[in-house]
Amino acid sequence: MVKNIKITILFSTFLYIFFAFSIYAQVQSGDIAIDINPKYPKANEEVRASVSTFSTDLNKAKISWKLNGQLAIEAVGGKDFSFTTADQGLQTTLEVEIQTSDGSFVNKKIIITPTDIDLLWEAVDSYVPPFYKGKALNTKEGTIKVVALTDSRNSGGLSYNWKLDDINKPDSSGYKKNYYIFKNSFLDKENAIEVTTSNLGDKNTGQGKILIKPVDPKIVFYKKDQILGSIYEKAIDNNFKINPNGEIFIVEPYFFSPKNLNSPDLEFKWSLGGIDTNTPSIKNEIGLKPEEGQTGESSIKIKINNIKKMFLSLEKEINVNF
Repeated sequence: MVKNIKITILFSTFLYIFFAFSIYAQVQSGDIAIDINPKYPKANEEVRASVSTFSTDLNKAKISWKLNGQLAIEAVGGKDFSFTTADQGLQTTLEVEIQTSDGSFVNKKIIITPTDIDLLWEAVDSYVPPFYKGKALNTKEGTIKVVALTDSRNSGGLSYNWKLDDINKPDSSGYKKNYYIFKNSFLDKENAIEVTTSNLGDKNTGQGKILIKPVDPKIVFYKKDQILGSIYEKAIDNNFKINPNGEIFIVEPYFFSPKNLNSPDLEFKWSLGGIDTNTPSIKNEIGLKPEEGQTGESSIKIKINNIKKMFLSLEKEINVNF
């Protein structure tokens, strides 16, 4: 019984000493955390900083915030502070100094270098006609390349961590890997691509995000002139009047894949007046000439299949007069 009392007294004394030491132990810099929002600020962007710790009661502490060595604000319990970052590529030194209720001091410093990251994408294998001034858009089951553009003063020594739909892509990430190539699924309604950059000191420097939505490919009919070539200024639709001397029609499958129309993966099927006809030597062109003295109307139908992609098929039909 006496032994038990002694053990209890010793244990209680140990707990008292331990808690007393914990209460009066000096707060270390490593105990302090500074969080900023946004996490990856851009140049000249307003940022909200907050300080936190489990080692002391910050509500009773005098907290001083400094920007680039200059005191900005000081207040008891002033755990939050807002400021604006510097120009692109220029550092901002943010420091917080804490005077605890027992009179001890501790400080924490972070350096923020705003890095704007622009993400540009291209549909690698999407077809558009010659001299088309627009951008080739991506379709389902298409291949897309995304490139990260950063400030030239920082881009040379950066490492890039890529994510596709919140999934890390370690094989595509790494030092100077500023681009990412992927193939979307026919089930995807959109794809979210994200990149985070870090310098050689393993400090995160910036982040970029982009949302890419696939579009449906489309077939457009045009007239082809023997001398001028394809007349892209005006598309052909229903009730087009065929010249008695004949016409050449060309179809352009915008945003279809692959972009090489002579690829063996592409299958062109033509039908005239509901009757299948042989595929011409130039697969996306067909010539028509009405029989002399005949008038009426007929249909021209084209169906294009990518035989390597189950869900990539397209067709269009127009009615013409002669």
